[in-house]
Amino acid sequence: MNVFISSLLIACWSPAVDNGPELVDIGPITDQIILVHLNEGHVVHHGLGQKRSDEKVIIAPLDIAAASDPSSYRITSPNDAAFHGGLTPLKVGRKSKGTDFAWFVDSWVNGAAVNNRPDHTKEHWLYLRLNAKLKSGATYTVSAPKISNGREWTFKYEATSSRSEAVHVNLLGYAPRAPAKFAYVYHWAGDQGSIDFGYLVGQRFRLVDLATGKSVFQGKVAFRKDKNNPETYVQQDTPHANFLGADVYECDFSPFVTPGKYRVAVDGVGASFPFLIDADVYRSAFTTVARGLYHNRSGIALKKPFTEFERPAPHNPKLTPGFAGRLKYTSVRMQDWGSEGGSKATIVPGYKGELDTCGWYQDAGDWDSYVTHLRVAQELLFAYQMAPENFADRDLNIPESGNGVPDILDEAAWLPRFCYRLRHELLNKKWGTGGIGLRVAGDAFGDDGEGKASYQDVGRDWYASGEDAQSTYRYAGVAAHLASALKIAGVKDPQGIDWRQEATESFAWAQKNARANEHSGDKAHKIYAAAALLQLTGDRAYEQVFREETSDLNAKSLLYGEAMYGPALYALSTVSRSPDLVDRVRDAVLNTSDEIGIRTPSKRALRWGGDFGFPMLVGQQTTPEIMAAAIGYTLTVTSDKPRAKQYLSAIYTTCDYFLGSNPLNMTWVTGLGARSPHQVFHMDAWYNGKPTVHPGIIPYGPWRKGKDQGEGPWSSDWANKTIYPAGIDNWPGAERWFENRCSPLTSEFTIHQNTAPAAAIFGFLCAPRRAH
Repeated sequence: MNVFISSLLIACWSPAVDNGPELVDIGPITDQIILVHLNEGHVVHHGLGQKRSDEKVIIAPLDIAAASDPSSYRITSPNDAAFHGGLTPLKVGRKSKGTDFAWFVDSWVNGAAVNNRPDHTKEHWLYLRLNAKLKSGATYTVSAPKISNGREWTFKYEATSSRSEAVHVNLLGYAPRAPAKFAYVYHWAGDQGSIDFGYLVGQRFRLVDLATGKSVFQGKVAFRKDKNNPETYVQQDTPHANFLGADVYECDFSPFVTPGKYRVAVDGVGASFPFLIDADVYRSAFTTVARGLYHNRSGIALKKPFTEFERPAPHNPKLTPGFAGRLKYTSVRMQDWGSEGGSKATIVPGYKGELDTCGWYQDAGDWDSYVTHLRVAQELLFAYQMAPENFADRDLNIPESGNGVPDILDEAAWLPRFCYRLRHELLNKKWGTGGIGLRVAGDAFGDDGEGKASYQDVGRDWYASGEDAQSTYRYAGVAAHLASALKIAGVKDPQGIDWRQEATESFAWAQKNARANEHSGDKAHKIYAAAALLQLTGDRAYEQVFREETSDLNAKSLLYGEAMYGPALYALSTVSRSPDLVDRVRDAVLNTSDEIGIRTPSKRALRWGGDFGFPMLVGQQTTPEIMAAAIGYTLTVTSDKPRAKQYLSAIYTTCDYFLGSNPLNMTWVTGLGARSPHQVFHMDAWYNGKPTVHPGIIPYGPWRKGKDQGEGPWSSDWANKTIYPAGIDNWPGAERWFENRCSPLTSEFTIHQNTAPAAAIFGFLCAPRRAH
């Protein structure tokens, strides 16, 4: 992150308002526990052209002592005799955490920020445990004058419609074809720990039709897994290696397939958020997240009718005022920059001249190009190759819509087109010999500037890195893969680019110019490129390269991350291949699919797949990394239907987790669903003049502890000081989301780690647009 802390930052504090914290929600956790959710205030954040010191904290602190005292509450009901005289809770539990943070520093002590005034606001969840049960149909009033300055909160309890935070579902809904459809009952209540729902086993749950109010499906609640069930190999990330901190119970309605809008209602507890059962329920998720890629394109203006979140073109020498002459080329490869951003001393000696090109992607808080961004194309192309019938032109309302090409392929082509322009500019200017380098950054030449948007970043030079084999192999692979996808779609490239020629020439360049000591770093990209070129051309010379580079693969291999792309593409291909190699590679791919899509979900209470050993960082709790199961499903859908069904179940239940069945009952996509993230690290979104960020951002989310106390608001551990129960090691990992937009590690994102894999898998689950 190019975040520069250059001066003492001081914010203003507005004192508590007269009426105390604001009520966010009130209702049942169960029919004997009332949840009162309060918010102390908010931060007025700095905007375009402002300094971080302009931020203001508006706060009405909760009286913790009064809020924790059962005698502070009186609960009455006009139509429930047990409450006529008013009851006080038997006990009050609580969890609290900061949920809005200001970016300022009053002083420094031993290298850590110290503030003499409030620098955040909290939310509180108060659990009022009763000695009588709430009665369905009755109205209840909670009076708490000591904490609300005389206000009263009234709610009506309906067993089939009163939402309980303990009932978790996919907020968007379920496809009829999903083999597994589950709601879950669980809740971690802070100092009360896991709510005991053991009494529910064997009791009834219902699927309630919102249109009629009638129960259309019934089942029995069953135990799933306990609060100490290990859900990761990285035990230090979360207590007992369990992300939930709660015993989990399940409501299985897998057989139900009738389209409509429903709630899951659990007797003695309450109901879920409403959700759909619909064949194309994933369309909104795919569209929202894929358009998140469009919103992070560099070099073009974002404008109507493609978005309401307009923005001028950044980092375009021809369009961005003040950026002419700022984009330059160095022959120094990114591997030789010495660090991610490099330095003038290493970069400038290779200076060749000014570039006219533009049009990469940018991430959340830096606006650089990375070779890893080509993962966007790879993920989208896999989704299209496996399910081309799901996609069409005009799906996404992007500038290319209407050109006859499925929009998913237009988005997949965005970065390869930049690679094409860069490669040919280097050839035309005789600065290159046929390769590319995909690191483009200004880090070595100054800061992006406080309060500045990407299109105002014109006060420093930017450099594109020299040709290297890793970038060029990867470009060769996506060029060939894109050519095959266009062939599947039955269309030609609308700009007339010969992607086959690009792929073959780039691969040949990388073969000739790869450096021996970097072979291991280039290997995954070389394998992918060879597989893509074999699929496109049928030339067995590429298969020989592939064979040589995959000689170590066997039925026990596990192919994580980028190592999966080449073998998976080879296994999926339908061109003539060597049977012995097909069998060996397919075994390795399916073993990986089994690990990510069968074994891992079986061990987790909420059935989400992925790498069981991946630490809690960069989206582990927010991003569905389940493409391997989609590949396994595609490979086995006709040859091994029981196994394919397991894969398909895991894809759906994994997406359920990231779209709502998680402990926070939220989708992890801004602007999607009934509850989603709001405070994310995205500087262009901060300065867009809108009250919200654009939809389609998936933040990194909960992050493993680095230290007990963060050194400043930009630290992922800064929020640790705000929590109750105290001690972040006591908090389940999935509860560690604080909406701290100041912290890149938790609140930023990258298009390749978060946006692309989610868009691809949501697209894979969409309903067909046309016959295959």
